Amino acid sequence: MTRFSLTFPLRSDQLPELRRAVDQADRQARVHGFEGLQLRRGPVELMAWPDFNGVPVGTVPREDVTVTLPLLLFQGWVVVAEIDHDPEAGTTVTALPPYADELAGETPHCDACGEAGGALTSYVLRHDDGQTMQLGTSCTEPYAGFPAAVLTTMWKLIRWCLTVEPYEVDTVPPDLRIHVDLALEHAAALTTVVGYAKRGGKSPMTTAEQVRLLLLGGADRDVAQILHHHLRAAGDVVPLAGAVRAWCREGDGGAEDYRGKLARVAEQDTVAPRDIALLVSAVPIYMREAQRRLRKGDRTSVTVTVSAVSPLPSKWGPRRLINLTDGAGCLYAWESMTQPFPQAGQRLQVTGTVTRHATRDGMAETYLSRCTIAPAAAS
Repeated sequence: MTRFSLTFPLRSDQLPELRRAVDQADRQARVHGFEGLQLRRGPVELMAWPDFNGVPVGTVPREDVTVTLPLLLFQGWVVVAEIDHDPEAGTTVTALPPYADELAGETPHCDACGEAGGALTSYVLRHDDGQTMQLGTSCTEPYAGFPAAVLTTMWKLIRWCLTVEPYEVDTVPPDLRIHVDLALEHAAALTTVVGYAKRGGKSPMTTAEQVRLLLLGGADRDVAQILHHHLRAAGDVVPLAGAVRAWCREGDGGAEDYRGKLARVAEQDTVAPRDIALLVSAVPIYMREAQRRLRKGDRTSVTVTVSAVSPLPSKWGPRRLINLTDGAGCLYAWESMTQPFPQAGQRLQVTGTVTRHATRDGMAETYLSRCTIAPAAAS
């Protein structure tokens, strides 16, 4: 056998780097009289792409590739491993798969010149009869006819093939596609629990940035864990996210119009990361639109925060005007005689009947009656 092959999975966007490394090693091998290298690609498939908790958030194209290389042979000897020692980084052993366990604990030295210790790169040669020896980089050509340039380039490629991973934490592949439904569910949950945050507001991160962090990862792991807590607190937001997506699809604007762009991305099951902000922005707009569509007599259920509780005149006992605000900034009001009255700052799940629409501070406000309330999940 004069050749060997390495087969491994690869993201499609990692292929150019592999191709460059194979081409470089192929040129070195052919210039020095060795057989050339070959690269074969398998069929492209979609691989699930997880967030840092391992939950699939999208897909990327991947394929199995096979790199075929020449064995470096010398009088019954074959190079089977490279051992590199750096005084600070330690020792790295890169061995052909059949010898990886056997050579894992080796340290570099040269059996030809006796060099050992310090910063040193050596190559392990194995004979047909089972013997092994090591040659330092400077001794490989005089003793075995292997030019250092060929060995260095070849084993750099082998090490890359053996260690490359399709999934890299906090990496955003250029062809990553994010699940539309999941992006909308995250946006709906955060808007419901902590309110929609836009640029220039009180929150240090916009809701779009929060959703990107949840889906794509980043350095703010502590923040991401808090955001995951908000997702759990939101409960079932699938109906809201589904309604937002259906509303997006109804858009009939032009290709460059906001509603037209929303319709285009919402028609797909997955979108590029650059479209996350567009999708997220649809949630509060839909919630405000849904409020405007409510008619007298409609029964609605909203997650709100009590913004104010004010006394109202009454002949029949204590009566309060309870002002409510949802995560999209929609205003609701409820004239209640039901005690105990909610307190300002409480988060509630309120189900009530629409009685009328009014305006407060220039914004639409919907009045509810016959309300039932329950504590909303803590954020």
